[in-house]
Amino acid sequence: MIRGFINFFVDIFKDRKVVFELAKNDFKAKYTNSLLGIAWAFVLPLAIILVLWFVFQVGFKSEPVDGVPFILWYIPAFLSWQFFSDAFGTGAGCIFDYSYLVKNMQFRVSALPLVKIISASFVHFFFIGFILVIYYIYGYYPSIYNIQVIYYYLCTVVYLLGLTWIMSALAVFSRDILNVISLIIQVGFWATPLVWDPRSMPLNVQTIVKINPMYYICMGYRESFTSQSWFWEHPGDTLYFWIVALGFLFVGAYVFHRLRPQFADML
Repeated sequence: MIRGFINFFVDIFKDRKVVFELAKNDFKAKYTNSLLGIAWAFVLPLAIILVLWFVFQVGFKSEPVDGVPFILWYIPAFLSWQFFSDAFGTGAGCIFDYSYLVKNMQFRVSALPLVKIISASFVHFFFIGFILVIYYIYGYYPSIYNIQVIYYYLCTVVYLLGLTWIMSALAVFSRDILNVISLIIQVGFWATPLVWDPRSMPLNVQTIVKINPMYYICMGYRESFTSQSWFWEHPGDTLYFWIVALGFLFVGAYVFHRLRPQFADML
C-alpha cells in the first residue's frame, strides 16, 4: 500500500502536464455552451455571498463576530465549503466523465479525481484573492497569518482525494451514490458552522459538530483571516483531522485499487 502511494505521486509528478491540461480543459468544458462562459464559475458564489450579506448584515443586522463584520467572518468558511462541495460533487462522477480514459490501460485512472480537484481549485484560488480584497476594503490588511490558508487548502485536497476515490469507485456500480453525495452536500452546508458560530452552542453539541472534518477546515480558513493564531495552537483538532483524513485516503486507495479492474466492464 505504501509503495502504491509513492508510485502514485511519482507518476502524477511525471504526468503533471497531462493532469494539468485535463484539469484546465475540464474547467473550460463546464461552461462551453453558456453565453457567459467561465464567468458563471465566479458569478454563482458571488451571488450567494451578496444575498447572505444582505440577509444577515443588512436585514438581520448581525453583530460582528470575533471583532470583524459578519460578512468578513462568513466569507472564508463559505468559500472553503464551496471548493469542497464543487470538487466532491464533480469528483464522484469523474469515471463517467472520462470513460474513454478508463479503457486506456496506459493512463493512471486513479488520477481522475485529482483532475476534478485541480479544476475546482482554479476558481478557489481566485476567491482567496477576492477575500484579501474584501478585507482590504473593510480596512483589514494582509498579515503573516494569511499564509496558513495554503496549509488548509492542502488539508482539503488530501481529504477530498480519499473521499472521491471511494465515491467515484462506488458510483460506477450504483449511480445512486451521486444522489447520496448531493444530499450530503446539502445537509453538510447547514451542519458545518458556516453561518453560525459553534462556540455559542452547548459543549456536547460542539463535540458532535467537531466530528465533521470540514469543521476543522472551515474554521481554519476563517482563523487564517480573522484571528492571530496558528493551526498548531489546536493540537487536538489537528491530530483528529489528520487521523480521519489519512484514514479516508488509505481506505479510498484500497477501494479504488480493488474495484478498478471492473470499471471498463461496468461502463
